[in-house]
Amino acid sequence: MGRWTAFIPLAALAVAWVVAANRAQADDLPSALPAAGGGDALEVRLRKLEALNQQILNRLEDSERAREASQERYRKLEERYDELTRKVEGEGREAEPWGSSVTERAGESATRGEGSAGREASRGQTGKRRGSGQGFDSLPEREQEIPIFGALGEGFTFKTRDDEYQLRVRVLDQTDFKNFVPGDQVPARSGLYIPRVRVYWEGQLTRLFEYEVSIQRSVEGLWDLLDGNVNIVPDRRFQVRFGRMLVPYSYDWYDHLEQYFITPERSLFPLNFGLSRSAGLMAHGFLFDDRLEYAAGGFDGHLTGLADDNTTRDAVGYLNYRPFLHSEQLPLLRNLNVGASGFLGQQVNPLNPLPLRTSIQTSENDEAAQAASSIFLKYNEDARNFGGRSATALHLAWYGAGFSFEAEWQGGRDHITRPGLTALQSIPVSGNHFTLAYFLTGEVVNRREVVAPLRPFDPIKGEWGPGAIEPFVRYSQLSLGDTIFTGGFADPNEWTRSIDLVDLGVNWYLTKYIKVYFDWQHSMYGTPVLLNPSKDQYGRTNDLFWIRGQLYF
Repeated sequence: MGRWTAFIPLAALAVAWVVAANRAQADDLPSALPAAGGGDALEVRLRKLEALNQQILNRLEDSERAREASQERYRKLEERYDELTRKVEGEGREAEPWGSSVTERAGESATRGEGSAGREASRGQTGKRRGSGQGFDSLPEREQEIPIFGALGEGFTFKTRDDEYQLRVRVLDQTDFKNFVPGDQVPARSGLYIPRVRVYWEGQLTRLFEYEVSIQRSVEGLWDLLDGNVNIVPDRRFQVRFGRMLVPYSYDWYDHLEQYFITPERSLFPLNFGLSRSAGLMAHGFLFDDRLEYAAGGFDGHLTGLADDNTTRDAVGYLNYRPFLHSEQLPLLRNLNVGASGFLGQQVNPLNPLPLRTSIQTSENDEAAQAASSIFLKYNEDARNFGGRSATALHLAWYGAGFSFEAEWQGGRDHITRPGLTALQSIPVSGNHFTLAYFLTGEVVNRREVVAPLRPFDPIKGEWGPGAIEPFVRYSQLSLGDTIFTGGFADPNEWTRSIDLVDLGVNWYLTKYIKVYFDWQHSMYGTPVLLNPSKDQYGRTNDLFWIRGQLYF
């Protein structure tokens, strides 16, 4: 009925208009009909009046049709509105997050008039599922819903708005092409190798707790745990990390990861005698406005593989000092690093030492590891690391004006034995390296880190720049005491106890994420080394032409 009330005034207005029009026409008629002689004039007036009435009737019919059309449009709009309302309410119920209270929704239904039956039906959805044989007593407490944001940088980061909770995912993939000269070396052989594929998951659970979990597929072809640790950060000056992690010995190992290297691999001493990664507990931090970095801890002390097969622990310490970090007078020296590191431990589980290599770091000695690098010293099968071991290192590094310079001097002492000996033999080891690199294309780094080329090479995006080009050179040296031969731990006729190594090459950073190493590595041995047993081939030198492609995101 409400829909028609709007049209009653319109109908009344139309009737009034008709009456007024007829009255106006009546006023135009003469007050007295003319005589019989004026019949023609009267007939004309009557025809005009009939025509006027017909026009009024036509207008009334048009108005009625317009009113009916308007009413039909209104009805359709009302039906569409009801349909959209039902659809929106239905989607709202489907979009309710997990953990919403079903009993609360039942209460809302009751206020809409659904009654107690609806409330009971809704209430029956909570609690144990009847008749299923498997149920649950109650739904879990409602989880806190917070927005998650994504950030693209060094990896992809998921985080909350306040940065309290973070998860960062990173990927490293390295592929090597190695061409050994002479080409008939055994066991080293030319070919393609995959030294590292890694996936990192790291972040924080509130600002107090940081975490890191990573896995690696190395040249051996197996996936295994790389790092897994928690870092407690009550203050930047004092932090505690526990789990499997990098051991803070040697700047070459502890300061930066493999993806940031100037050369494809580490220098000779850390490559063969570094502590790599171990499980342990470490205190570390930054003091004096970040000028001094320190780390000290105890670690499981294993030398091969992942498992801890050594029952004692290594004590390890590390210091790195940047005296001019905040200097305004000497800005070029802000990234000058000087420091020292060392460890002291004991091997109580006799262990056959790994061969000494030139171009691969591995904790195994399988066929793939042997094929991927030249060997310059192989221990006899009955030689065993046993007893105390220690090492120290001094380092110097500087980054500025496009240059990167790194140098380190290492010295250590291992104890070794074999059947028939009544006393442990001490084997001194020393090494050093000097590395220099420079960006020809203008990039500047404050340390070894991700390099963003000023003019990247990415044709898909229309970027045809040269990328970042970084030539480099490195000299590395390693020597062992002559006890290694006089004690009968290795054959002096096949191997050498001293080596000099030169790397000369260039790094090409196509984009922030893609890097290609081109390296010529020249090995110079103190005494001839066995290169091919079947041919009885020896050499004082050998070469490696090395290309490494790297993706790091």
